[in-house]
Amino acid sequence: MADERVSELIGRDGPETATEVADRIWMAEGTANAYKVATPEGSVMIDAGLAGDARRFYRQLSAAPGNPVRYIVLTHAHEDHIGGHRLWSREGAQVVAHRLCLQRDEQYRRLTQFRVDRAKILWGAAMNLRTESGRVEPTPPIEADIVVDRSHTLRVGDLTFEVMHTPGAEGPDGLTVWVPELRAAFVGDLWGPIIDAFPNLFTLRGEPYRDAQQYMESLREVRDLEPEIALAGHFEPVVGQDQVRDVLTRMHDGVAWVWDQVIDGMNEGKDPFTLMKEIRLPDDSPLNETYGRVDWGVRAIWEGLAGWFTYRSTADLYATSPEAVYPDVVDLAGSDALVARSEQRLAAGELLEALHLADMVLAADAVHVGALSAKLAALRSMGEQFGLRNFQEAGWYRAEIARVEQELEAAQG
Repeated sequence: MADERVSELIGRDGPETATEVADRIWMAEGTANAYKVATPEGSVMIDAGLAGDARRFYRQLSAAPGNPVRYIVLTHAHEDHIGGHRLWSREGAQVVAHRLCLQRDEQYRRLTQFRVDRAKILWGAAMNLRTESGRVEPTPPIEADIVVDRSHTLRVGDLTFEVMHTPGAEGPDGLTVWVPELRAAFVGDLWGPIIDAFPNLFTLRGEPYRDAQQYMESLREVRDLEPEIALAGHFEPVVGQDQVRDVLTRMHDGVAWVWDQVIDGMNEGKDPFTLMKEIRLPDDSPLNETYGRVDWGVRAIWEGLAGWFTYRSTADLYATSPEAVYPDVVDLAGSDALVARSEQRLAAGELLEALHLADMVLAADAVHVGALSAKLAALRSMGEQFGLRNFQEAGWYRAEIARVEQELEAAQG
């Protein structure tokens, strides 16, 4: 499901040798990219790829000019960018990371089991992750030799490497490496992994919201450098000053539009769910929703600014969820009546309403065949309608449909 380019993000194979993508710049390709910038006195690397790509990247980039590697800059803490950095640090390269990268890495390590369990649900088949339960041990922590706050400058040979804090579409710890002599900006996942895909201000795998204001500021800051080549964490570089400016501007303007609409709606007293239904990108926007979704971004902005309490119901302030009274509704209305209404909603194309009604029955009777059948039908229709356009949803619907199919088969005996 989802866009073909997005599907390449997992398990992407690269060529057998590193590629010289610009003068003195070598790229190793995999799930994420790693770069080596060569000088007569050694080189600087940007990112290290996924752990599974680490040895291949090490072999490829070691064969490229510019040895030894003096520094390796980690653009952010995601596993597909830091996985192989220890191979280089053991050879004497100093590790450069933002202070928040180390904090994020610690969070990820503490939540290793949580994150792996969710990854199995969303992408287990694509990533060949084992689906059985079992304890997963965290990886060793990042050990940085140089910790960046706002900026840091490295000088190697005849090149300057300006390491800039540019929090972006993949988190608050983002770094961009600007090499003015080459007019090259190594942007990591500044605009997200996919050009023209609305960014993950919220991510289904579970991470803190990404700050839209910081994201827009970072895009403007890199754009003002007027790079002639932008080398991202995924896929091929963007070449040409006008082309780089256009990419950064398109991403900036799409998020700015949504940001402004949310602010206006909040000042009009609208709750996040109303705004999630109302706010859409303009018809002429070049952005798509194959990676992030606008409505998820709307809610992330609203809750990032105001928290999760919407001033709609006192009950929202406390631990008892609406699901606690579902059995009471079933007792009053009857399971068969609710399933029948769910089927009516489904026939009318009201898929979420049909799903809610089926879930009410299942809260009271987890093996109710009619409710499981209604839920499965709703999920299949929703998967066709929503899962075809968004990478994250596609994984969720595959897992949910498979789970309910198994439950229905068991209930039918």
